[in-house]
Amino acid sequence: MNVTQTESEAQYRRLLSTAIEASSQAIVITNAKQEIVYVNPAFGVITGYGEDEVLGKTPHFLQGPETSQATRVAIREALAARKPIQVEIQNYHKSGRPYWIDLSIVPVRDDEAEVTHYVALEADITERKKAEHEIARIAMEDHLTGLANRRAAEDRLELEWGRARRDRGNFAIAIADIDRFKLVNDQYGHHVGDQVLKHVAEVMASNLRGGDWIARWGGEEFMVCFHDMDRRGALTAAERLRKQVKAKPIMLAQGELPATVSMGVALYGAEHADIESMLAQADALLYEAKHAGRDKVMCAGKDSSRKGSVIWEGSQVQSALHEGRLLPAYQPIVNLRTGRIVAEEALARIRAKDDSLIPAIRFIQAAEALHLISDIDQSISNDALERCAQSVRSPETNGNDGLSHFINLSPQFLANPEAVEGLLQRARIYCEGCGMQDVAVKPIVIEITERQLGDILLLKKHLKPLTDFGFRLALDDFGSGYSSFMYLAELPVNFIKIEGWMVGRITQDKRIRQLVETLVNTAQKFDILTVAECVEDAQTAQVLCDLGVDWAQGYYFAKPAIA
Repeated sequence: MNVTQTESEAQYRRLLSTAIEASSQAIVITNAKQEIVYVNPAFGVITGYGEDEVLGKTPHFLQGPETSQATRVAIREALAARKPIQVEIQNYHKSGRPYWIDLSIVPVRDDEAEVTHYVALEADITERKKAEHEIARIAMEDHLTGLANRRAAEDRLELEWGRARRDRGNFAIAIADIDRFKLVNDQYGHHVGDQVLKHVAEVMASNLRGGDWIARWGGEEFMVCFHDMDRRGALTAAERLRKQVKAKPIMLAQGELPATVSMGVALYGAEHADIESMLAQADALLYEAKHAGRDKVMCAGKDSSRKGSVIWEGSQVQSALHEGRLLPAYQPIVNLRTGRIVAEEALARIRAKDDSLIPAIRFIQAAEALHLISDIDQSISNDALERCAQSVRSPETNGNDGLSHFINLSPQFLANPEAVEGLLQRARIYCEGCGMQDVAVKPIVIEITERQLGDILLLKKHLKPLTDFGFRLALDDFGSGYSSFMYLAELPVNFIKIEGWMVGRITQDKRIRQLVETLVNTAQKFDILTVAECVEDAQTAQVLCDLGVDWAQGYYFAKPAIA
């Protein structure tokens, strides 16, 4: 080797040594036994330890109680396999303060490919980890109450479910709703509503046992998890929360504002296949608590399984869906002037085990409370689409039956993009088979119930894919709610269905006749067809016709019939 080459190599080693010494990343070199033989100055800055304090030790001494066991195992396995590894790990400063590093370890081999040393590069990422933790905290926290939000609650519920299943343990969940909260917002304003939400959250959170937890579930609802608790304990704990809220009114500038909560409590057990089933039961029990007068706790058990309860009725719906006993019944709709059938409505029926038919009015509220309504909508709409296609393809109609086919869709169904897209996909297939894919106005009419509607702009967004496809829109039970004319102004309504209670009184009550006449005149100005429901006799039909109502349905014309 010549002198020039030797000097060049020495200069290279000096440059490399200077770079290592000046690096802001900690560099640690160990021998094959993982004993430290070198650390650069940055190591001391990050860890607080000087070189003389660490030489001969293994880097494991930097780890501590919060260091991830899984990460330790991953490092140990990589070193045993003589492979490089990159991890993020929490270590501990000499002062005891935890810090995070991005750690890369690379084995160094000799000419015989034997590992002689390991080189570790450590970048301090403590500040980044703090920022990530804060972002995660914000993402999982309700900004108003400081409680866990729904997303965080769902994650924790999955852990509770897994623990209970693994250890054969117990737990209960309660959904609590602030009674008459809308009235508070309407009367005092949303700023007072926010104070009420924070107050109730604080009262409930401060009266939980260790291990129990509470989350903001949405709106004025809270979800409480009673850890490792049976029915008796859960009912006692829920009643304690209810009483505490009632006993501590909110202090406002205007004076005391009392608050109460209603609660539904579901218990972990074999009857539930998953968390969703428990939540649905808690929702249904909350619904019963509200309808029983509010400021009550309804807990799963023998009372919730009594005949006629929401839980019992919901179980009948579930059984009917599973066994194929949910059926569509079709009721004709006639033109009042000509008497000709112009449409039909698909109505849900359950065939009972004694072969009798149960009307929707008997089970629809339970289906809504237990989140089964979308399954009903999907089943009935599937059959109605097929029936519509058969009607259009029938030789008697020659591809033009002229009938409109009404199907009821709930807000829950419409809010589910997958359900809506599934309906549209089936409709496209049928339309192609009938040669109607390019027809602007399709025979299907989506029927929504006014009394169920909420956020009108959100509803309009949910309906848009259907109306864009060519489905028309009917507003059912018109006259039962408080914002009817706003819905007419905002939604692309093609049909108004006049509420049955108005139709039933139209021959005796002059004011009702005048009201219906006003509705008809308004509908005509909007180019909307009117449909009267629940027409029971010829006199009512004639009065409706005289008032200008376009179409009608009811027992006078035909009862709903299973196809």
